[in-house]
Amino acid sequence: MLKSIKSNNKSFKPVIFRQGFNVIQVERPSQESKEAHKPNTNKARKATLLDIIHFCLGSRSDNKGSILKSKELSGWSFFLEFTIGGHEFEVERRVDWPNHIFLHKLPPIFNLDTKFDPVKDSQYVSIDTYNDMLRKLFFGLSDENENKMPSFRELISYFVRRNPDGYGNAFDYSKAQKSLSRQGCNAYFLDLNMGFASEFHHLKEESKKIKTFQNALKSGLVKDFSFNIWKLESEVFKRHVAVLELKKQLDSFCVHPHYFEILSQANELTEKIHICGDTLVLRQQLLERYEESVKEETIGTSIEQLRQIYEEAGIFFHESLVVQLHEVINFHKILIANRRDYLKSEIYNLKNEINDIKRQIEILTATRAKSLLILNTHGALEEYTKLQENYALLVQRYEEAKCQKEKVYEITKRKAENTIKTKQLVLSANQDYNARASIRERAIRLFDENTRFLYHGPGILTIEVKDHGYDFNLEIKSAKSQGIPCMKVFCYDLLLAELGKLRRHSPEFLIHDSVIFDGVDKRQIALALMLAKKKSEEIGFQYICMINPDTVPISDFNEPFKRIFEDSVILTL
Repeated sequence: MLKSIKSNNKSFKPVIFRQGFNVIQVERPSQESKEAHKPNTNKARKATLLDIIHFCLGSRSDNKGSILKSKELSGWSFFLEFTIGGHEFEVERRVDWPNHIFLHKLPPIFNLDTKFDPVKDSQYVSIDTYNDMLRKLFFGLSDENENKMPSFRELISYFVRRNPDGYGNAFDYSKAQKSLSRQGCNAYFLDLNMGFASEFHHLKEESKKIKTFQNALKSGLVKDFSFNIWKLESEVFKRHVAVLELKKQLDSFCVHPHYFEILSQANELTEKIHICGDTLVLRQQLLERYEESVKEETIGTSIEQLRQIYEEAGIFFHESLVVQLHEVINFHKILIANRRDYLKSEIYNLKNEINDIKRQIEILTATRAKSLLILNTHGALEEYTKLQENYALLVQRYEEAKCQKEKVYEITKRKAENTIKTKQLVLSANQDYNARASIRERAIRLFDENTRFLYHGPGILTIEVKDHGYDFNLEIKSAKSQGIPCMKVFCYDLLLAELGKLRRHSPEFLIHDSVIFDGVDKRQIALALMLAKKKSEEIGFQYICMINPDTVPISDFNEPFKRIFEDSVILTL
């Protein structure tokens, strides 16, 4: 229970808390005052008080936007008195020395690792030591419990909801709260197995890692990546065969020092052979024409044939023509004979030239064959180097394919194992959940009682075990106003306070900011305040409510509670 909040600065108005029901009113500035024109003045006042409470309960002082980081508070100290488990504590925390928690009242049974400040004449501890002590005192969780999960700071934030977004969902104290914290805290409050929450978180993180690894591969870290294992198997096999074939070529490759010189000679020989071949064709064609010409060369028509032609034509053939024709025929015979002799001579020469060309072609072909034999059985150093480069490239591509296959195997295996572990964990968590039926039913009954008091209708608290862990949900039947989410938080927080008292480990106080009444019908606000008063007395815990006076539904209170509410106002800001 909280007893008081004080400061070393006299301008700070001490806050003295009472047992049971407490009200802190925050008056809105009048329109005539200067503060009326300052934005969020009343919010700043309430937030400051909440910040101071959290500050004295071990929060870090590096929260952005905290009023406690203001230069105007330099030299200030805040004192918090509280009792827990029958023990009284008084702690001091200085704004300028936020890492030291000074303990002015510490029961002797607590053997803490304290240090002494001679200036202040007080013992002090570190924030971590202080939070560990409060975790054990307030919630009964020792250092060995679930690797300090959840922490004191996480758990206490449900009993002193500081952020406005902490009133939007009963199971979260902040929108920035992580899933592990959400599951761990509510598992503790509802007497579920916190270890399962941690295990579900680890499996979820493993799934994220697998997905991140898979997305990294897809984004191009591995070229041409495929998640089809059968395609990868085929690709690995093809690349391996290509590597082996090229390896054989390299192993049998012989480098000749004069490879390119021999290649040049072979090319020259080939060119000469082509020239000789072309010349041979031309000479053979010429020989064929000469031989045909020799066959066609004849004396031609005789004198008797001419005489007959004349007679048939009816022309007189004079004998004087015979002498002239004999001279012409003889001249023609001499001319043909000379031409035949010339053609025979040319034919003879052509045949000799053709034979020479053929022999030359044979010699050139034989010489070239020797060069080609060397070229076929040897290679150039440059060619060998190129083969080596190709081989290295093929080996690299083969290793890449193998690496891809191994990564796919790894991802597939990890996904399968993670799925199996998740299903096994869901089964184990459900078994444990069913074994805690009586505890679960108690929580469901208490939430239903709270909602029926406000809305005269049932409220349903559901808890399910899914692949991602515990799934919590609240529902209020027949309630339609926009302030329902806040009233779910209200009913759930009262449930936490009551379960904590039954567990005998609880902060024994619950603080609500006026945010919890935003958008709520005045009738429900009145019933909520009366329920808080009723529960705080029956259960024996301290309820502290911050509210604006102009939102207090006085007309909706019953007559006895009007007086009770007025008497419960401990401070007006």
